[in-house]
Amino acid sequence: MKSQILSLVISDRDELHNHYLPMVMGGGIFVPTESDLDFGDKVVVQVELMFEKQKAMVPGKVVWTTPVGAQRSLMKGIGVQIIGKNRGRIQQYFESLLVEQLFGVPSAPCY
Repeated sequence: MKSQILSLVISDRDELHNHYLPMVMGGGIFVPTESDLDFGDKVVVQVELMFEKQKAMVPGKVVWTTPVGAQRSLMKGIGVQIIGKNRGRIQQYFESLLVEQLFGVPSAPCY
């Protein structure tokens, strides 16, 4: 089965902090989506970091879903665990951008 491609545009470090999932082994990212995906489904997330003028194709697998109508009115989406041979490099890159924020509470977590 071919991986579904999803897009995520991040405008600044605060927004990246809101979407980044440090509690997921190997790092993860929350992706708002209307797609109905199941646990274990493989995806590729095209992450565009506007503040870095970078785009990255991040391979991953779905490790959780947030359905419509979730508590606290959270947006529908999926938690994606970063996978693949470059997983460590991708995780390090995201965490290097968040070095001062990583262990603080996100201002408005999406998940």
